[in-house]
Amino acid sequence: MTTVQLTSALQREMSYIVTDETMMERALKSLRKIRRERKAEKEIQNESEFDTPETVEENLRQSFRELKLVQEGKLETRSLEEVLNEL
Repeated sequence: MTTVQLTSALQREMSYIVTDETMMERALKSLRKIRRERKAEKEIQNESEFDTPETVEENLRQSFRELKLVQEGKLETRSLEEVLNEL
């Protein structure tokens, strides 16, 4: 099916349940679940693209360089509380 056909079919199905609040809530819940699953799949794909041995090695080297700068007082760190507040 094309995107237009799928959109039309979805709208047609939604028109059957639009007057039933419970059914609309279930449909919304299902759509959100599908979206979350798709997002998780994409994140897994993205992670696997970047987790080559070379990338891991370079990330470790960069971490050690930053740790050395922190120990020398040339790089400031943030507290865990600041990091968590940022999230």
